[in-house]
Amino acid sequence: MVTTQAGPALQQALALAAESLGAGDPGGADRVLAPLLDRFPADPRLLHMAGLVRMHQQNPAEAAQFFSRARAADPRAPQLAFSHGTALQWLEQPEDAVAAFRDAFRLNPAYAEAYYEAGSTLKRMGQLDEAETVFRKWLRAVPGDTQAQLALGGVMLDAGRAQEAETVFARALDAPASAKLKGALHHNFALALRRQHKNEKALEHFTLAGALDPEAPISDAIRAEILQDLKRYDEALEVSRRLIARDPANPEWHKFHNDLLYRLERSDEYLKSYDTAPRTPALLLSKAFFLSHENRTEEALETYRQAQALDPGDRLAAAGVANSLTRLKRHGEAMAAFEGMLSEQEADSELYGCAAEAALQAGDPQRAAALCERALALEPHDQIALSILSTAWRMVDDERDETLSGYDTLIQSFELEPPAGFSDMDSFNAELNAWLDRVHPATREYLNQSLRGGTQTPDQIFGRGHELIEKIRARIDEAVGRYIANLKEDEKHPFLSRRARDFRYAGSWSSRLRDCGFHVNHIHPAGWISSCYYVAVPKAVEDETARQGWIKFGEPTFDVALKNPIRRAIQPRPGRLVLFPSYMWHGTVPFHDAQARTTIAFDVVPKA
Repeated sequence: MVTTQAGPALQQALALAAESLGAGDPGGADRVLAPLLDRFPADPRLLHMAGLVRMHQQNPAEAAQFFSRARAADPRAPQLAFSHGTALQWLEQPEDAVAAFRDAFRLNPAYAEAYYEAGSTLKRMGQLDEAETVFRKWLRAVPGDTQAQLALGGVMLDAGRAQEAETVFARALDAPASAKLKGALHHNFALALRRQHKNEKALEHFTLAGALDPEAPISDAIRAEILQDLKRYDEALEVSRRLIARDPANPEWHKFHNDLLYRLERSDEYLKSYDTAPRTPALLLSKAFFLSHENRTEEALETYRQAQALDPGDRLAAAGVANSLTRLKRHGEAMAAFEGMLSEQEADSELYGCAAEAALQAGDPQRAAALCERALALEPHDQIALSILSTAWRMVDDERDETLSGYDTLIQSFELEPPAGFSDMDSFNAELNAWLDRVHPATREYLNQSLRGGTQTPDQIFGRGHELIEKIRARIDEAVGRYIANLKEDEKHPFLSRRARDFRYAGSWSSRLRDCGFHVNHIHPAGWISSCYYVAVPKAVEDETARQGWIKFGEPTFDVALKNPIRRAIQPRPGRLVLFPSYMWHGTVPFHDAQARTTIAFDVVPKA
């Protein structure tokens, strides 16, 4: 670093300023430095210390100015470039911050913190390739650096390259490191394994991570998820109890714990954790989630009101009150609540959709349609608004519903060809069904899912590397491609206007309904095209009069005056794939049969 002939006075002032900063007294440091800034305006040490004082005073704008002047006075000092980058980060100028950090490690190729901050900033900007380049440069400059390997593997995880990340973390674990760093390595190594569904091995490393760094509860949270996936439910509950005991105000821990208790039908403990937890809006909203989905609507309303009393500005609490009033058929109060919210939050498309549902149930389809149109002006692909608009038009015999919903044209079924290596679909589906036996939970359904009397897989089915799933996915890819290719072009239609050659899966899962099971009528808010592929079906579906277990379209989830609620129904058949718009109301007719009804479903969206 460049020095000046400032002498002992400046040296003493810098030492006193550093001592004051260390004691948490930036004002004292400022008073020491102020008389010297006019005397030595180009001394890089003085300018740097003045910048550090401004950072402690939470004034990054002035800090950045001091650091910039210091760099101009001594352009070869890497510490000055690093400090400048830190101030620029605080000012939310990420591109300039990265440039400063790059200068720092260019001046000092072993400057670990500069590599870390540059790469991490690039990650936050979504520039994963650039971040990876920085971390690889770090490893070339400091071979075997454990922190660099942790960072490189992390960016690979973010990029969806779990197998490559696993290799990087495994190599890093062979090197000596602090307990905290080892804990982070085991945690991220376990994440890479988890994403490849190597759950048993992942569990081992999450356990090691927790032992090395007990202050990092996230490892325990994922351990609990893995334990339930492995059907070790009592162990998962024990972990979730510890998480709640450690952090009783965290709504995520309560939600996981009580969701598992619900699926295990453990009524003795279900929702009890909230009774001893702090009475916060977040925890009241978490409890209200369960009450609402169990149709304990009076209790949910009271709980939402308690949350609203604690935080009158909480949008979720206010919406919970209004939605509960709708379910209780207190339509006037519900509409008044929604109108009050909309007067303050006019840009909230979800709120317009909820208000439209309330208007629909109040018997005012015209008002519902107008609210949906407001929602769609904000979010043209809002699937909830489209579903309610469709219902509103049907209530007033508006022919536009036929164009929007396309019951006879946009709902299509495909009989898939046997995947490679199989001569017929029966033998393939038999093998697939046997594998799904092992994947489905040994509990009842999740509380917030559409199925009743069955189970649904918790993770993505596609992309988990299983040969049978990838084989059927290849056939599904072909059918979805044909479906999209045959859609008409119509830039004004909310479904057809999204037509694109390339697509991706926004979600994929398997559902299994048991005797008397069914799906309540619902839509898929995150999709464009939704689906149902039949793996195995009960004999009861053969009855074309009762239509047991059939998929039905057009009937909403709430009661409104419709002449023909079910507009179309399709008979399940193993090997059959049904595709339809995601905003289409759909559910299943309950069936009575000892044999289960097993399906794979997914949502498709256009690829950006």
